[in-house]
Amino acid sequence: MHDIKLIATDLDGTLLNNDSEISDYNRDVLKHCINNGIELIFASGRPFDGLKRYSKYLDNNNYSIVCNGSVITDSEGNIVYNEVIKEKDVFYLMDIAKSYDVYLHVYNGNQYIVSEEDIYFKNYAQKENITDVVIGFDSIDNYNFSKMLFIGENDVLSNLETYIRDNLDVHTSFSHPNFLEVLASGINKGSALKWLCDKKDIDRKNVIAFGDNYNDIEMIEFAGVGVAMENGEDILKQRADYIALTNEDDGLGKFLKGLFNL
Repeated sequence: MHDIKLIATDLDGTLLNNDSEISDYNRDVLKHCINNGIELIFASGRPFDGLKRYSKYLDNNNYSIVCNGSVITDSEGNIVYNEVIKEKDVFYLMDIAKSYDVYLHVYNGNQYIVSEEDIYFKNYAQKENITDVVIGFDSIDNYNFSKMLFIGENDVLSNLETYIRDNLDVHTSFSHPNFLEVLASGINKGSALKWLCDKKDIDRKNVIAFGDNYNDIEMIEFAGVGVAMENGEDILKQRADYIALTNEDDGLGKFLKGLFNL
């Protein structure tokens, strides 16, 4: 089909099952690919701390696209690429958050900052062992935010997204019905993947990408082979080249096994 040199994959709802784990099947297929010289890149809305355990599980020592494409880290978590939201837009968005019934989480490089200790933060930080956390915005000394995450009811967030798009030049996307993410204009997983491909001198036609949600659209469209999960959003499946089985059915691993005749 294609001479694939790089696999880029989302985590939640794609590579990971519904227990947030990599199945033995997916692990074995991906380790086979890595051992045969194919590069693996994780592309997630999570910060580096939220995905490093998966890299170790696969013995994968490559770059990671985190915070939905605004940050790229090396295998140790050192930032090699960081696109931040304009400061004036940051302050505008912080003010907006006060007018809506939403929680605000932000990412300053690898640092995780939350407006308050809400239930979403507590569950996520405990589950993923996130340690570099700041509670409240009063104590921070810079506003170089890579990503701003608004958490709330979907109808509230949909109205908020419309308001933001009408008033600011930023990139917005949903990674979950209750998670509205805001990045700098033009920044997404696809733009980050392009940056990495340019750095590694890999043609997009030699890239396969997997995803399930709105924040994967640009990455799926950039890759030479774009694969949406069966459990993914309809708009993503419409734009993908292929549809894999669900994340619960090892769809990523089975698609790669068929592609490479493993």
